[in-house]
Amino acid sequence: MRQYIESRRAAADVEPYRIAAYDDTEGEFAQAAGPSAAPLMGVTGSLGAVAGTVCDVIRSGPTELEYGGAVGFGDLLTADIAGRAVVAQPGEAYIARADEAGDEGTIGRVFIERGFVPAAVAP
Repeated sequence: MRQYIESRRAAADVEPYRIAAYDDTEGEFAQAAGPSAAPLMGVTGSLGAVAGTVCDVIRSGPTELEYGGAVGFGDLLTADIAGRAVVAQPGEAYIARADEAGDEGTIGRVFIERGFVPAAVAP
């Protein structure tokens, strides 16, 4: 499967292999700062982004993403405060599913797919 990539202007510097989020300005993106800080948009590639420049954001398909903690194969992933991938918790938005396990700092293979982890149901 191919990636779908869009060119967007970076509102601020964004590290490589990080989750991108919508910015307040239409057509711009920023590095995600958690699952609910701003809607999650996609993933930056190996070059990241420099503030004010037009850069690629991978919006769907297979890609690589830096993990911010322990991730298992098949886990649903959201952003930590640094835009790295962490396991999404009940009620949180997710941006990708892990195609391989890894620990903090791993550049892991993921598949971008969006949704919300169902909220925990009380017994």
